[in-house]
Amino acid sequence: MTTQQGHLYQFMPYGAPELKEVARRYLVRATAVGCAIWLVIFLLSLGGVQILLHRPKETSVVVVPYRELAAPPPLTQNEPPPQVQVTTPVAPPTVGVAVPVPDAEAPPEQTIASQEEIANTTGSVESSGDGQIVVQPPAEEELPQFGQYVYVEELPEAITKVQPQYPDIAREAGVDGTVLVQALVGKDGKVKDVRVQKSIPMLDASAVAAVKQWVFKPALSNNKPVAVWVAVPVKFQLN
Repeated sequence: MTTQQGHLYQFMPYGAPELKEVARRYLVRATAVGCAIWLVIFLLSLGGVQILLHRPKETSVVVVPYRELAAPPPLTQNEPPPQVQVTTPVAPPTVGVAVPVPDAEAPPEQTIASQEEIANTTGSVESSGDGQIVVQPPAEEELPQFGQYVYVEELPEAITKVQPQYPDIAREAGVDGTVLVQALVGKDGKVKDVRVQKSIPMLDASAVAAVKQWVFKPALSNNKPVAVWVAVPVKFQLN
């Protein structure tokens, strides 16, 4: 009996194959039904959106009964229309005729100096107690300090340049380079003061002596000459 039971157990398949077959068919059916349900939901939502888009819009209309409308104003009125006052011109208008003027007859543009500029140029006039007229000398030009900022619209422009003399000691020593000089250019375009900003000891004196002889077109501020510091590079180069 035991041997027969052992043979039966040996030939029986493991794990219920009938349930596996049924489960496979149910899985296929469930997948197909789920896909069909999602497709139906998608089509219904798409159709609902199209219906909402094509739905006619409601417009509110206010209906006013005839009895609430006021009567129109009468067409004929006894009051005369208002009179419009028209102002008469004092003098009849005249038509001007343009007369061409040749360029030679047109006066050149002139600028009138102010009293302050005239006083700075010619000096002030005072009368003493004994009837004599005393003419004060013109005020000295106010020069900016070194490093002081001055607003200008046009910087000075060198008109006359003097080349520096190459010192013999520097030439023999083989010293060359560029000396940067700060020059104070006055209202008359002449150099009033000189400062060495970038120094080469053997060449500074020659650079300063040359820059002091330069002549500039003065700087302009509001179309008036002003004194201003300007950088002047002086280059020394051995042949």
